Amino acid sequence: MRRLAAALETAARQALARADALMNGLYGWRYNPLYHSGALVVAMLVVLLVTGIYLLFFYRLGAPYASVAALTAQPWSGRWIRGLHRYASDGAVVAALVHALRVYSQGRSWGPRTLAWVTGLILLFVVFVSGWTGYVMVWDVQGQVLATEGARLVDFLPIFSEPISRAFVGERPIPGAFFFLNLFAHIAFPIGLGLVVWLHVSRVARPGLLPPRPLMWGIIGLLCLLAVAWPVTMGPAADLFRLPGRAPYDVFYSFWLPLAQALPAGAMWGLFSVVTLVLVLVPRWTRP
Repeated sequence: MRRLAAALETAARQALARADALMNGLYGWRYNPLYHSGALVVAMLVVLLVTGIYLLFFYRLGAPYASVAALTAQPWSGRWIRGLHRYASDGAVVAALVHALRVYSQGRSWGPRTLAWVTGLILLFVVFVSGWTGYVMVWDVQGQVLATEGARLVDFLPIFSEPISRAFVGERPIPGAFFFLNLFAHIAFPIGLGLVVWLHVSRVARPGLLPPRPLMWGIIGLLCLLAVAWPVTMGPAADLFRLPGRAPYDVFYSFWLPLAQALPAGAMWGLFSVVTLVLVLVPRWTRP
């Protein structure tokens, strides 16, 4: 396993070296976004917090899809802000993956940096959970599939006395408490990020929580232009009496759905456990 880890580390280092050379030629070393990938994650989380507070004023637990559709129909005060919220969430995942790849390729995931590596994995998982609950709150086809597949996986665990997937068979309307729980998780998980971020940088001598201002505002401006030029669309409304049809899916948060639908719940949990164990043990395998 150590040989495989060393080979992957070398390949990642060479790939990043080429990417760094390209970005340095375009933006200079000071504003190379690849050098500030960790700080860009924090910047994206700040954008998500600000835009999320605004969107929260228009969300209705009793009519989730209709309220989001009405917000999306507002070209000046709703659509682009929702698009900025969406693209910032995707940007946070991309920046986090680049940051993890850089830390791994530079051999900075072992020893005192083990805490930073493990807390970084926790931060990435929290970002995924927040994204999943956010898409469920929209309650379109993508939200329906995420909810039903998530319920099927949770039912495999001996947690609840009754299967929660029964709520999605169409026997009764989805209770408002379900959307309240998603809204609570969507807000509560990011609130706890502050403590995890502090742990993440506690072993770093001079942590930079935010990127240089020109880079940060340039990235935010680019996301705003993207939100205006390529507006975020919605899939058809969720309907428990019909099989989910074609709909726009976010590749960064829904990538696991085809695999989950093809595997039994037990196999999916086993695969998730193996991947998690491999990532957690990276500091041990990369130690010189």
